[in-house]
Amino acid sequence: MIDLTAVIDPREALEAVAVASAEWPNLERIGSDLPPVPQMDVEALLPAPLAGYVLDAARRKVAPPEFVAVSLLVSLGALIGARCGVRPKLRDDWIVVANLWGAVIAPPSKKKSPSMADGVKPLKWLSANARAKHAKAMEAYREEVEQHDVMMAAAKKALSKAADADDAEKLQAAKVRIAALKESKPQPPVMKRYTTNDATIEKLGDLLVENPQGLLTERDELAGLLLSFEKSGHESDRAFYLEAWNGTDGHEVDRIGRGSLYIPNLALSVLGGIQPERLEKYLDSAAKDTGNDGLLARFQLIVWPDSMRFEWRDAAPDKVLRDAVYKIFETLDDDDFIGAWGAEPADQFRRIPSFKLSKEAAQAFIAWDTNLQTRVMPSCAPVLQEHFGKYEKLVAGLALILDMAERADVSGMIGPVREKPMLRAIAWADFLGEHARRVYHLWMHPEVRAAQKLSDALLQRKLPDPFSTADIQRKGWAGLGSPKEITAALEFLESTGWVRATPKPETPTAGRPSKTYAVNPKIHRANAKQEPIKPTKPPKDELNRLNSVSSSVCEDNFSDDPDDEILDFGGDE
Repeated sequence: MIDLTAVIDPREALEAVAVASAEWPNLERIGSDLPPVPQMDVEALLPAPLAGYVLDAARRKVAPPEFVAVSLLVSLGALIGARCGVRPKLRDDWIVVANLWGAVIAPPSKKKSPSMADGVKPLKWLSANARAKHAKAMEAYREEVEQHDVMMAAAKKALSKAADADDAEKLQAAKVRIAALKESKPQPPVMKRYTTNDATIEKLGDLLVENPQGLLTERDELAGLLLSFEKSGHESDRAFYLEAWNGTDGHEVDRIGRGSLYIPNLALSVLGGIQPERLEKYLDSAAKDTGNDGLLARFQLIVWPDSMRFEWRDAAPDKVLRDAVYKIFETLDDDDFIGAWGAEPADQFRRIPSFKLSKEAAQAFIAWDTNLQTRVMPSCAPVLQEHFGKYEKLVAGLALILDMAERADVSGMIGPVREKPMLRAIAWADFLGEHARRVYHLWMHPEVRAAQKLSDALLQRKLPDPFSTADIQRKGWAGLGSPKEITAALEFLESTGWVRATPKPETPTAGRPSKTYAVNPKIHRANAKQEPIKPTKPPKDELNRLNSVSSSVCEDNFSDDPDDEILDFGGDE
């Protein structure tokens, strides 16, 4: 390295920088661009009026329609829940329940939360109605309890009088009366639940006993739920959710303090939003601590669309579309729809009512699944293979949801799941597959992500020049904490010309020498607008001042001034 502080003349200092820059290769861009995702064709993927509702909400929010669509489909799946399923195979008793997990990924302030709220609003509307009905039922219940208490008090008084009078006949009658009153004691009404935001698995178990159709766990920040699984004392939470994804099995819980609890259908739908950085941290911790246990793969309705530019927009919701979608939810909330639309009843082999696939829908599903298993998955990385391996449930569940939504909108459709909803579900799988590739790009290229973080630190001059691996480790940056991660990042940056290992000192020093790296000075170009300083012979009393000036000139050549011309290395946003 050239000792620029020894240069007295500022112009010579600039020339020295130019010479040093010439010795370095031109910079290569850190190539971790996210894989592209297709634009969503809402009207091709969703039937009317769901498509119109999604487009209207997305336009008003100036948000990607994926946010609303995913939330709406997860809400519909949670509403149908474990009340019925679909049998993808014509002879086998395999049943798929429509409880799906969805996640929307976007940086902060990109309309995740308000868009998800639009998708869940119809379900929240049913919840509000259920609370109002429950409030009225509680009033009636309290009146019944008061009447029951009066009658019980009278019966006990009659029993006491009969005992005092030693009247065996009246005594027996009073006992029969008390037994009958105990048998007919009013029971508190159970409020039908559709969603929960923050519940322990113990409370979730209680809620699922009262609501065997299943529930939607809605989290505005999904990272909070994922990280809660890692807390001490919550080791069983993760397993509970992993099992609840299936939605077709009962679940027995035995605790010394709480006794025994049987959940008829352990079925949970999950919906939440997450920022890319938090998703990255979760992927890092999952890979290190628990490995890939398939938790993220269960988020099949996971989307990461390109962000939209801000635009001020103020428009009223389309009331016709809104009412039509709310009517679909209201119709599907009626338990009678299962029998009315031709579902086969539950029996000793099938625990819940179920719909078969039509012949055409079955042929489409078989062709798609064969291609998935024999061509798509073998060509993917293992982590993508696991994700796509759960797409059978995704496609079958989506076909059921889309078919039920159309039946609720247009009456008269009876029988098995039809071909058109199945083809839409398959199109969804193709669409979501591209988003999955974008998500798992973070998982599959940790060395590139680490190099990106380190390059950002170099651009912001957060490290000395030269720097050592110990300098990086002391910073405690996420993704650059271990020597292995740091070495991988440095090797990548060396291969792209960002840094260069400095030669070992010829004179041995005490202790183990620390490997250091020099930074490519081309990271920041010299200030093109800086006027050259004419060389003059300084008087002796100016020598010290100019020495300090030459040092400051070197710093100015790496200025963060917005007028400086800086290399654009791009980025995700």
